[in-house]
Amino acid sequence: MMQAAREAVAYAAHSLGFSGIGVADAHAAQGTQLRDWVAAGCHAGMAWMERHLPARLNPDLILPGVSRVIMLTYEYARTDARETPGAIARYAQGEDYHKLLAGKLADLDETLSFYGGTQRCFTDSGPVSERFFAARAGLGWIGRNGLLIREKRGSYCFLASILTTLELPTDTPAANRCGNCHRCELACPTGALHGGCCDARRCLSYWTIEAKDAPPPDIAARQHHHLYGCDACQSACPWNSTASATAQRIDPHLLMPAPLRSLPPQALAEMTPAAFDHLLNGSPIHRIGLEHLKRNLGNMS
Repeated sequence: MMQAAREAVAYAAHSLGFSGIGVADAHAAQGTQLRDWVAAGCHAGMAWMERHLPARLNPDLILPGVSRVIMLTYEYARTDARETPGAIARYAQGEDYHKLLAGKLADLDETLSFYGGTQRCFTDSGPVSERFFAARAGLGWIGRNGLLIREKRGSYCFLASILTTLELPTDTPAANRCGNCHRCELACPTGALHGGCCDARRCLSYWTIEAKDAPPPDIAARQHHHLYGCDACQSACPWNSTASATAQRIDPHLLMPAPLRSLPPQALAEMTPAAFDHLLNGSPIHRIGLEHLKRNLGNMS
């Protein structure tokens, strides 16, 4: 019965465009790395990381009776489509992925419910240790940049999770294949990567997206061409340069629209609130607001 449920949800997931699926034991020991990371203050101003830490470490607080965590990957663009200065992180070039994947996860929830399961579904939107469970589910390993790396597809993907009460067959974790490579750490403009973790206090993605305050001068001086987010560690990763060509098939909703591709920095800096809403409505970039975007523009060099 549970094998049939596993096969049914895998078939449905691939039909919906997910590139990978794996299953992990919801109660697998997560160790102390996340707790230590928060205790060291590496979450910077992201207070929800500390507030939701107990739930991240104990999925029963999210879904009582949870048995498994189903992890899924969904590809996004592997290159920056901007034709003018002002790099935008690959994940944010198209429509908001939360909305795009929510409907697909609802379909998978319905499939699992048919087999008697109760589920909670998230796409980077709930207190789930998604990268940990993705690695436990055999989808890849956590690299020195703190991201999930897949042998044949690299790291350019969204992660989605389904917590379920069904006791589905689990997968075998993949071996870490970073070896002696430190290219991601060396490529980081601000030295935010160390020991397989990213210190958000020095991360350009944090300062150009999450932070409410202006970055410290030494961070701002290293922003260079980054307008929204930073993919330096991913660009430097050899597993991305050798990824299979099948990883190039990207959902059209995640591709950058033509107006954003060609709009120069000066035009972005001169946008009115109405123009900002018109250009970026439905984009992940919209949530940081016009003033934050202009601050990012001001720090570019």
